Amino acid sequence: MRAGIFTTRIEKVIEMGVQDTRHFKLVFPPGTEFDFEPGQFANAMAPSEEGGKIIKRPYSIASAPFLKGYIDLVWKRVEGGFMTNYFMKLKEGDNLQIQAPLGRFVLKKPLPRRIAFVATGTGIAPFRAMIFQLFKEGTDRDIWLIFGNRYETDILYDEEWKELVKKHSNFHYVPTVSRPKTWTGEKEYVQNLLPKYLKTPADTHVYICGLTNMINEVQKTALEMGFTKDQIFFEKYD
Repeated sequence: MRAGIFTTRIEKVIEMGVQDTRHFKLVFPPGTEFDFEPGQFANAMAPSEEGGKIIKRPYSIASAPFLKGYIDLVWKRVEGGFMTNYFMKLKEGDNLQIQAPLGRFVLKKPLPRRIAFVATGTGIAPFRAMIFQLFKEGTDRDIWLIFGNRYETDILYDEEWKELVKKHSNFHYVPTVSRPKTWTGEKEYVQNLLPKYLKTPADTHVYICGLTNMINEVQKTALEMGFTKDQIFFEKYD
């Protein structure tokens, strides 16, 4: 589907329990045809403060394509950031223009026997779309999610991942917290967990999403483990 410009309605705004992080459910007008691949993004659009100019900022679509009629976006407020501060003013019932679908950060075919998703913070968004789509379609592949955050209270969609673990024996969820308070799980940076959980690069794709420094460290570790560059895919959030 070619990208188009759509006026959506904000049906739901959810405070995620993480400082200045919100989940938006954006509903399309009735009869709108909108298809995308999991991993693609939408440009949120807003008028500049001076007027006359439209500001665009990309946000990965956080819902799976099989869910029709709406998409989810999740974002964290950036100090001094135009768009996230614009978002802070929006409420349920308001309209938001988007340009979508965009991007090529999608699942590569044919799918290997094992797929590992490595994310930090709101970099989880495209993987939420990919993982739920995979299980909706039915897959017996080993699916790994290694998800890093600073604090245990920062883990987005934690209950959803735990529910998937209960439903699917081939889904492996590894949350890790670098600045724990009462956390008793993994405390390593995500790149340090690759050798522990993935062990070998055989028949595996690794998808990475987050800030550039993290992506570089994960890629470096994966290459040192014997992964080739054509097994590693990433999307940078800065």
